[in-house]
Amino acid sequence: MAHRPNSRTVSSVTQFVLVRLGAVLAALALSIGTLLAQQPAPSSDDYVGSDTCGVCHSEQFQQFKKTYMATVLAEKYPLEQQGCEACHEAGRAHAEAESDASDDAARQQAATLIYSFARHSSAENAAKCLVCHRKNENERLFSRSKHLSAGVFCADCHTAHLTATADNPTKPSAPLRALFSIPTPAAERQWLDNRLLRENQPQLCFSCHKDIEALFQLPVRHRVNEGLVRCTDCHNPHGSLSEYELRAGNHDTCMKCHVEKGGPFVYEHAAARVEGCTACHTPHGSINLNLMKRRQQRQLCLECHAPPEAVGIPHPRLGFQAAGECTRCHLDIHGSNYQSDFLR
Repeated sequence: MAHRPNSRTVSSVTQFVLVRLGAVLAALALSIGTLLAQQPAPSSDDYVGSDTCGVCHSEQFQQFKKTYMATVLAEKYPLEQQGCEACHEAGRAHAEAESDASDDAARQQAATLIYSFARHSSAENAAKCLVCHRKNENERLFSRSKHLSAGVFCADCHTAHLTATADNPTKPSAPLRALFSIPTPAAERQWLDNRLLRENQPQLCFSCHKDIEALFQLPVRHRVNEGLVRCTDCHNPHGSLSEYELRAGNHDTCMKCHVEKGGPFVYEHAAARVEGCTACHTPHGSINLNLMKRRQQRQLCLECHAPPEAVGIPHPRLGFQAAGECTRCHLDIHGSNYQSDFLR
């Protein structure tokens, strides 16, 4: 006899998942609240400007100047939103202590006088990013994203600057390797062109989603590996109101490319309209033609259209065993403007 899960067990598991998710969201909210809490506002004398930062942090400074954030954080904004200090906070105390430091202990103490992403948790760093990056719906959805609930934060995918130039590829110290990478000229161009991602798609996504990577090795697949389709064409990594972080509903996501299948039709196939394309197709990869879930189309159709009393699965109307695939006759299977049975 098949085991049926006890409703109390299912309820307990659901409660556990919700508690864990709530804890993550609460931690992020607390971090954001802490950052936004009223604190003594630094005066203009507490800021030194990015050029001062570049005296010691020349590699990071040169990389940062090439980013769109360096343009956004231009001098037309208030001091707390300019350059390096927009993220690392007022730097005069740090710069002066670093300049006066005579030994390693003093330099380590000086390093604590400025916000360092290497010394803070991923949740705290994400909250720091969200002080600015919460002005559009795409960014606001991050608070409900599956990435957040799985403990994936901004710096796991993005990096604001790199620690070394291509001419001086010195590896960063161990605590910084999790935050920064070393560019080559080609990698630097890709980094700047691709929203400061640590790595290009799909490799960045595949670093976690190994099961999906395996599907894209199958013979019938969307051309993600070839660069013709990107993961983010269908998914929103920052969160979505849709299942699987889709940019739109199941049907609408697919129709961005497969327009001819979307209708509207006078006679619609209920499976496509109600359940969506994945009722029949697997979106990432398959061994079957047209990304079908079953090798034989007839087998797939009969999962819905076989009468329960049928023996040998005869045609439900003709009374005999129909040969071949259903689409030999039911050609317009996605929908038709002429015939309710989608016949040729």
